[in-house]
Amino acid sequence: MSVSSAKKDAEKVSSIRQGLQCMRSNKRRTVVWPATLYVGDFEFRSTLYDISLGGLRLKLPLPLANGTESSVKIKNHVTLNTRVVWCAGEFMGLKFCDPVDVVSKALGGLSAGLK
Repeated sequence: MSVSSAKKDAEKVSSIRQGLQCMRSNKRRTVVWPATLYVGDFEFRSTLYDISLGGLRLKLPLPLANGTESSVKIKNHVTLNTRVVWCAGEFMGLKFCDPVDVVSKALGGLSAGLK
């Protein structure tokens, strides 16, 4: 790969990140927290990588269909209702089903820096 090609790729990635940041309606915080995902009668241990008052991103080596209803327990502290909104490889995005104020109150101190 040439230097100019690598530079163009880096610029594309930067543009994508900027675009996503503009589309987000909530501040996002990078974390590495334990999480447990519940889907029906199944329980999956996972790692949460970022969180906002709108949802979260976690890693799970099992793809789930968009729209799958679930709940997630964060840091063995609080469980919130979620819905799968995207899945890419082992990562997935979950949207909280409750309003932002309910999520904020439920997260308590875990929501620091998200408002």
